Amino acid sequence: MRSWFFCLLLLFSFVTTARAQLLHDVIHAEIELQFPEITILGKTLTVSVVSHELPAEFTGIALQGFTDSDSLSGSVRFLEQDGIWGEWQALYIVRSATDNAFLAAYRGDRVLKASSLEIRFEVDSSYEVRILSAGTFDQRLDDEDGVGQSIHRNEESDDFLIRAPHIRRRTEWGAQPFRGTPIPLNRPSYDYMTLHHTAGFAATTLAEGLEQVRRIQDFHQNGRGWSDIGYQFLMDQEGRLYQGRPFLNESEPFDQGPRLAHGAHAGGANTGNIGISLMGCYHPPEGARCRDEMTFSAIDSLVATFGFMSERYEVPPDNMRGHRDFGSTACPGDNNYRMLSDFMMKVEDLLLRGNNLLGGGTIIARLNQSGIVGLKWEFTADYGIDEFVIRRRERDERVTEITRGEGAVDGSTIDLPSVGQHIYELVALNKSGQQQRLAIDEISVGPEITSVLAQSFPNPTSDETTIRYFLEGESGVVSLEVFDLNGRLVMTGENQHRDSGQWYVTTLDASALPGGVYLYRILVDGFASTVFKATKPLIVLR
Repeated sequence: MRSWFFCLLLLFSFVTTARAQLLHDVIHAEIELQFPEITILGKTLTVSVVSHELPAEFTGIALQGFTDSDSLSGSVRFLEQDGIWGEWQALYIVRSATDNAFLAAYRGDRVLKASSLEIRFEVDSSYEVRILSAGTFDQRLDDEDGVGQSIHRNEESDDFLIRAPHIRRRTEWGAQPFRGTPIPLNRPSYDYMTLHHTAGFAATTLAEGLEQVRRIQDFHQNGRGWSDIGYQFLMDQEGRLYQGRPFLNESEPFDQGPRLAHGAHAGGANTGNIGISLMGCYHPPEGARCRDEMTFSAIDSLVATFGFMSERYEVPPDNMRGHRDFGSTACPGDNNYRMLSDFMMKVEDLLLRGNNLLGGGTIIARLNQSGIVGLKWEFTADYGIDEFVIRRRERDERVTEITRGEGAVDGSTIDLPSVGQHIYELVALNKSGQQQRLAIDEISVGPEITSVLAQSFPNPTSDETTIRYFLEGESGVVSLEVFDLNGRLVMTGENQHRDSGQWYVTTLDASALPGGVYLYRILVDGFASTVFKATKPLIVLR
């Protein structure tokens, strides 16, 4: 029993210092939890956590934690102002579909005035229960059920620059009915677009996304007591978009911008505020479980979604916000919040050029043993492609153009990237300058274990040829020379200092050489001796 207490004591003392943004979407005040008391009854471990300094009035509590047990149950009781503990009340618990996170809540029919509360969990003694954070809420402060005023609506039009993203409607994820009657979000206008993260309940596949949205609705309705899921939209980690709250008229097509229902995602600032929540945990200070970063596909999808909302609902891109802009929370996580200004610029650009479908295509990137990437692309559809570009994108968002051409023409080429992760993009453009990324492929170039001199390309050549080499170990002065088969020096290339651990590229102009077979040699002189020497053949055609 002492080992259980010591383990859980350390665990609680660590996790209670963190902040769970998932709760901040549903609570009004955070509460501090004291160390747990542990008892064992048969095979059941009971963990009790006491809290002090509660708000003056509240109507319910919510908390977030972790456990691997499938048999978790919990309850809460309150120390009334007369100093008497009330009866134990059952907690409503919702589990994540992809990890061991859970949410729990209690809400009653009366306003609570308590000086302390005690939370108790029962679980098989072979498992742990970890509480991340807890808070109280007061349903009287919720602004999700006001009185509707005038309704502003964009004129329906087919002349939109931004194509509507594909959305998984409520019928697809099996939503429970809205409790009551939805009221308009725009009273009188749509004013903000706000980004959240669920701080857990991550989803990377469609099946996971559908299940997680169901569970989030379950907690918002049955744990928190709201009429429906708090957000208007949600997005998984691969960029799939899900409908949250119902539209005021579910028969209206999404691509025309249906009228949105008032939500419950930014307490006190929900009117005119469109909320979209990324499923996952994007705030590293939460600890090892909270390191998610947005994927390229999710970034593209989020920009397209915000662009769609900006055009249809007339919300300026500079009115994009993070949840923390409306209250005391770290949501949508540091990893996302630092990208908001970049999202605004991308949405502004998207509103100028649009993203209506220009075509379809594929791109394949393959890395060979010499560190050269072979690229092959094909077009599968053409709806007005005037030009195409092949680009390489680095993790730090640097972009390098590899090649471009006119029309939708299939082709292939090579690239000589540095060590690291690289995204290759096939991008189509039309005559008005509209761009659309048709396909991507990703490769990783790792450092070589030895120095390498790669075969020149093209070889044979009648003009320029590209030579690539990798230096491992010691840095030095690199000299490149070309000899004929009699050993006579016929050309000198670069001669400069190079650092080790990198790929380098140099170009030789062979247009002045007679046709024949030559040898090119690389020589690397280190501090005290030659550290690398290699020779490869070069064929010149005339």
